[in-house]
Amino acid sequence: WFKTDKKLNFKPGQYMEWTLGHESQDVRGMRRYLTIASSPTEEGLMIGVKFYPDSSSFKQSMLFLNEGDKIVVSQLAGEFVMPKDISKKLVFIAGGIGITPFRSMVKYMLDKNEKRDVVLLYSNRTPGDIAYKDIFDQAEKKIGMKTVYTVTDQPCPKDWTGENCFIDEAMIKKAVPDF
Repeated sequence: WFKTDKKLNFKPGQYMEWTLGHESQDVRGMRRYLTIASSPTEEGLMIGVKFYPDSSSFKQSMLFLNEGDKIVVSQLAGEFVMPKDISKKLVFIAGGIGITPFRSMVKYMLDKNEKRDVVLLYSNRTPGDIAYKDIFDQAEKKIGMKTVYTVTDQPCPKDWTGENCFIDEAMIKKAVPDF
């Protein structure tokens, strides 16, 4: 989460360029385009980033940010947003941290109590990799969104109640037969 000097006007699903000056930059440099994971209804800006042991110098520098440190955010862009027509049926398909634009959209729908016909198909390697599950579970209860979680690791944990497969044509037809 980042505090902002002023309220930013954006649509759920958009992204921005994030610049973090740091020493020992790797070849990828100090800029990244990252989707905003927060909703316009929330204070501040949230991004979703997965850290690996050998993450880029940019991500490693993010780990050591302290309250009050600055990161420059610019160039709001992106047309991967929800249609204005709320009667349109939507199917969201995401894997891993690629879920961030959908977190923004779903949180917005929750905060606005906006009911849409939405099915989310969300794949991860393990159940522990699922991000923002609390938001998606709340959306099922409050606004009727359907979420299908799937993990791809074999064997699947014994207590797992979701799907254990990759998202493919058969899985999509099963989860969204009327699409």
